[in-house]
Amino acid sequence: MAEKVIVDPLFRTMENVYSPEDLARLRSFAEVVWARNDPMPAEEVEAYREEVTAIIAGYWKYGSVDRFPRLRAILETGGGFPSPASLDYEACFRRGVRVLSCAPAFGPAVAEMGLALALASARQIAETDAAIRRGEGNWSHAEFGGTFLMYDKPVGFIGYGGLARSLKPLLAPFRCPISVHDPWLTDAYLRTQGVTPADLDTVLSSSRFIFVLAVPSASNRALLDREKLSLIRPDAVFVLLSRAHLVDFDILTEFLAEGRFRGAVDVYPEEPLPQGHPIRNVPNVVLSSHRAGATGEALRNIGRIVVNDMEAILRGLPPQEMQTAQPEFIRMRGQATS
Repeated sequence: MAEKVIVDPLFRTMENVYSPEDLARLRSFAEVVWARNDPMPAEEVEAYREEVTAIIAGYWKYGSVDRFPRLRAILETGGGFPSPASLDYEACFRRGVRVLSCAPAFGPAVAEMGLALALASARQIAETDAAIRRGEGNWSHAEFGGTFLMYDKPVGFIGYGGLARSLKPLLAPFRCPISVHDPWLTDAYLRTQGVTPADLDTVLSSSRFIFVLAVPSASNRALLDREKLSLIRPDAVFVLLSRAHLVDFDILTEFLAEGRFRGAVDVYPEEPLPQGHPIRNVPNVVLSSHRAGATGEALRNIGRIVVNDMEAILRGLPPQEMQTAQPEFIRMRGQATS
């Protein structure tokens, strides 16, 4: 008899995440329970909790993992690990319940957008587009308005997780030397990746392109405060990709409005961004509405890696494509929600 797997997409939809082929493949080796766009009712969960082997869901809303005696895996489809406030990780680690995040599915899409935002800012693409539409536009080949190329410019990564690993190969044609600040990785490991480990101040003060790529944690909230943002050189482009959690967003807005450096932003402390927020009127920042990973291809990629790893787990093999919660990171980082 096939093992039972709850599929509860919650804020996503089945159609957006699972191609017909991937869903059929999942049904070929598991008994799929629920698999509807409406949230799975508590009474339905209760009806299956003693038999279910895995739960695939956008976030954890199911109470104690000990309610599920046969549970072997939790596969989230939201984009980040469930908050420890909702999921008891120690119980999962003790019982050998794997907790997996679909974050790697978004890596290529977010990296591509990060490169696009950086180039749009450095080459003033959005500003030029707006000027031409206003009937202005600088057609002179003698006045360049401070634009510059990415080729051979020093790049700084804040964080070297999945997003950074997806972005690095996209920068290879530009021959950019890359320095990385990531306190969760050793210098020796970073060097094996072909990047230069550096402290945060060095990354901020020496880079022409700065990419904020780190996962939000209890220890890095507003890591980039007034003092740190003051280190950014005036000819730099600051690209905020992972979460606004890492930045004092009011100070960032202030500095961009003053023209202290250029910026490109995809994530905000409040979304949707309030209509009256001053960053909407800052000319030297390219704004994106948290769409770096919001593509149909990226969402379908979630379904693909979920089904691949679910098959591996049910065959008694280790998952290979989703990100696995590590005790050290969960305990040391905590988990931020913004």
